[in-house]
Amino acid sequence: MSRVSGGEREDLDVLLVSISARLTRLYGQVLGQLATPLTFRQHRLLRRIDEGHSALAALAAFGNLTVPTVSESVEVLVRRGLINRQENPRSRRSLLLSLTPEGRAAKAAGDLALAEVGRRLLKTVPEERHAVLHESLASIYEAATDIFQHPDSAPAPPDGARR
Repeated sequence: MSRVSGGEREDLDVLLVSISARLTRLYGQVLGQLATPLTFRQHRLLRRIDEGHSALAALAAFGNLTVPTVSESVEVLVRRGLINRQENPRSRRSLLLSLTPEGRAAKAAGDLALAEVGRRLLKTVPEERHAVLHESLASIYEAATDIFQHPDSAPAPPDGARR
């Protein structure tokens, strides 16, 4: 029996937030149990760096984080031996980041673990609904990205909801 009711717009809004929070906690738990434990943010950084993104500003933009926050996370990964950090020969003001062999192994283990969670979750959705689910989630992701990039265009919260 489902613990969420369906149909009403408010229920859908609450469910969307609840799913996001639940998945974040689930992914954090799964990644934390690996041979090389990672946080969700650390895994995302390893993935982005492996894709070739090595500038702190670019990594911050991807995660909608501040550069100091990303810098702290990178420092932890450097100390753990998962990332190499070196001065950029073209610009002494920037750094080049790359994964160490241990970082590649940790990223790969995280990718496999999260893919397995994804497979388990998607088994609960009938195959014929996967395309609609994909389209819907992609639309929500794009809308959230747009709100992050243009916060002034986001709808204002109702009166009394602002801090």
